[in-house]
Amino acid sequence: MSTVTRYLTQSSILLIVALVTINAQVPTDPPRHEVEVRGVLAVPTGETSFSSSGSTGTVISFDRDFDFRNELGFELRYTYRAPSGKHKLQAGYGQTTWNRSRTLSRSFTFLGQTYQANLATTSDLRLSNFRAMYAYRWGNEKIRMGPMVDMGVITTRLNLTGNTNNGVRSGSGKISKFAATVGYDLDYDPSPRINIFNNLGAIAFQGEHLFHVEGGLRIFATRNFGFSGGYKAERYRLEDDANFITIREHGPFFGGLFRF
Repeated sequence: MSTVTRYLTQSSILLIVALVTINAQVPTDPPRHEVEVRGVLAVPTGETSFSSSGSTGTVISFDRDFDFRNELGFELRYTYRAPSGKHKLQAGYGQTTWNRSRTLSRSFTFLGQTYQANLATTSDLRLSNFRAMYAYRWGNEKIRMGPMVDMGVITTRLNLTGNTNNGVRSGSGKISKFAATVGYDLDYDPSPRINIFNNLGAIAFQGEHLFHVEGGLRIFATRNFGFSGGYKAERYRLEDDANFITIREHGPFFGGLFRF
């Protein structure tokens, strides 16, 4: 064997050993931590009524009286999945604000003030929520599904400025409540870089109703970075004595992910 051939053979062996060593050092388990930022496009429907001392509020329709349109909100989420895949923890915050200026088609009473028909009003509706979730799932490395419970705080606020029978007035009605739902959580991973998910929670208690559902797809361009998209719907009815706000909103979402 010539010297050149011997050197090439030795170099090839060293290269193969190095590649095997490097490959052995690359983790095969998927990352357990995930941070996701979403944009959520939604239009609300629903109704509200706010009274004041000696004055009963009118039930106001968000779509008929204010004609709220599609708005882009945001969500920020952190998710942890245990190495076994059985346990899943998640915490997130989301907020959407709808704004509208229009001429009222009818008169109504809000917080003791009667806003007049055929006159201009400016309104904004805000929905924000903080949610922490735990799910226990059965299955294997491909699919996991099981019961989940979540809890947090939901805050709804309606601000209104317009012409009343007492001149130009502004009012703000707000209801903030601790909320919890029970349901299920599902993850299906047909490949290491594709995740299909579905989550649903609901509860009804003393006139208040809470419901949320979402489903979608995550695709990871690399081990750590990816994109998400899907569809979600929510319905919240919150009460405070004689006052209430019911919000129903649904629409697509899209976002980016980082996992580690």
